[in-house]
Amino acid sequence: MTEKSAIDTELLQQYLDTLGVQGIQSTLTTFDGIIQGYAKLLHQAAKSRNEDELRKQAHKVKGACSSIGLTALAKMMEEIEKENWEWPVAERKLIEWADAVIPHRQQIDAWLAKHH
Repeated sequence: MTEKSAIDTELLQQYLDTLGVQGIQSTLTTFDGIIQGYAKLLHQAAKSRNEDELRKQAHKVKGACSSIGLTALAKMMEEIEKENWEWPVAERKLIEWADAVIPHRQQIDAWLAKHH
């Protein structure tokens, strides 16, 4: 996945223009704290095979990811939230999402380092 498709650089540039580096870093710190709790809730919903709860949590995670420009991660959550799936597929998507959070988040840090 390329940087352009994994993160929304236009949104990040708007944030940089509006909030400055400190504002973006503060937002990212908040995201980093929140996403861990959201990931636990996703895991709990999947473990208990609670489809309604999993879809509800996926919606929240999608919004959190979208809000900081993590478009590829948001898209993964949108699939869990809205599409028809069987449990093995949803569980595989959750693992893929979890494996991608840190590298995609690091792409934002790298982008920010290059653009301020």
